[in-house]
Amino acid sequence: MDWREKLFGKVLVRCNSPGTQNGQFENVSTLEALSDCVEEGEGAVCGIYFSFANISDESDDFGVRLEELYKRIHPRLRVVQVVLWAHMGTPEGPVEREAGFRRSLTGKPWFAVPFHDVDTKRRLTQKYSIAVGVPTLVVRGRGVRDALLADPAGERFPWPAPPLTEVLRGVQLQGDSGSKLYGELPANAVRVFYFAAHWCPPCRAFSPSLCAALSAVRKRRAKFANTQLILVSSDRSEQSYNRTLQTVNTVGALAVPWSASEARLALPAALGVAGIPALVITDGDGKILTANGRSHLTADPLGLNFPWGQRAVSVLTEQALLKMARHPALVLFIDDEDSEIEFAESVLTPSAESYYEECSIQFPGFCPYQNSSDDETMDFDYPTSKHSRVKKKSFKHVMFFIGVDGTDSADMLREHIGLDDAVPLLTAIDFPRQRMVTMKYGDEITTDSVQNFVDAYLSGNADFKPLKPYSEKC
Repeated sequence: MDWREKLFGKVLVRCNSPGTQNGQFENVSTLEALSDCVEEGEGAVCGIYFSFANISDESDDFGVRLEELYKRIHPRLRVVQVVLWAHMGTPEGPVEREAGFRRSLTGKPWFAVPFHDVDTKRRLTQKYSIAVGVPTLVVRGRGVRDALLADPAGERFPWPAPPLTEVLRGVQLQGDSGSKLYGELPANAVRVFYFAAHWCPPCRAFSPSLCAALSAVRKRRAKFANTQLILVSSDRSEQSYNRTLQTVNTVGALAVPWSASEARLALPAALGVAGIPALVITDGDGKILTANGRSHLTADPLGLNFPWGQRAVSVLTEQALLKMARHPALVLFIDDEDSEIEFAESVLTPSAESYYEECSIQFPGFCPYQNSSDDETMDFDYPTSKHSRVKKKSFKHVMFFIGVDGTDSADMLREHIGLDDAVPLLTAIDFPRQRMVTMKYGDEITTDSVQNFVDAYLSGNADFKPLKPYSEKC
């Protein structure tokens, strides 16, 4: 699936088409609208402009500046506007919101996400941690609001972030166990950059949960044993800085020193951070794995899916159970061992990735062509594997999970559907249609057998048995 459709779905609206003065927007395919944009390297850059329809024009002076810049540097910049509503608790209803949407876009020289594509707007807002009521521009995964305001002529566009190795070159990161250069961290160590300050109450509340999750992650997964927490302080004094460092020293955190003010001030821009507390996770090469780690950790306090990048297969969590009330899922139950989790990922991922690619689903549990992720009226035609004789059949979109034995989520699900404690055990659970099917215990679970099981389930040719409605017990 093309990266442009992954971001925005298949359709955008043209804001300056002839009929917009009468409220009629022209639909354009995303690939056509952004045909000359490149994800990386030389070429036109796609910027995502998040605006708010119900804030004053004075508050959205940023939009005026963006339009001036756009006209100056076009066609090097293409813009897709995402119109949001700043205060959902106000009396305005959908009619007023749609009127605000049209008013915001009419005559703009770019494209926009359609008004009714709520899922795409919600997903983009969460992906880039957009602050309510703060119009901003995202370019290649980074918020560049401040960069645009500082460079209105676009002389340094697209304002590339300096590499982390450059920002932290020669900086001795400090910790209770001593100091270490950033370049001396193990190459395979995931870096967790934590932006916080002692004067910030949400930071003080967040630090204990962050430390608990990181400790659990290190113990649970061998490949994350070297994960390093790096504190980037926004404190106003060295005394406060030391207090902030003390809140995370239980997990061997390192911190950019108080004296390295240049690096501390450069890191938020380098990692696209606009406020605190913030959690950005990168790999050893500085590639951002997760930009909004704080919201992910809040939803997954045990860090079962750390480092929370988009993936085809996830570990079952309580939040996943809520999604299963609306969408069918395949769950592979396994023992709570690192090697078993690795095994489950290896046999499930090929089938899951093939499924999402074939059906143009952007990531688990999300369908880009529905008005709402809770809408269950949309079916897909799934082409089964090339060598399968099973005919394709329409079905609801499906999620893929690993149920780790001993976790509350896996145990709760087993008890609810009356599934025994055997592991490994592959099952497909469809609460909306009140049915389930389980692979025969003792059958070898391999990439091929999982694919055959998936094909049989999605074609409707599996040996289903009835399931009581999820709502009866939960």
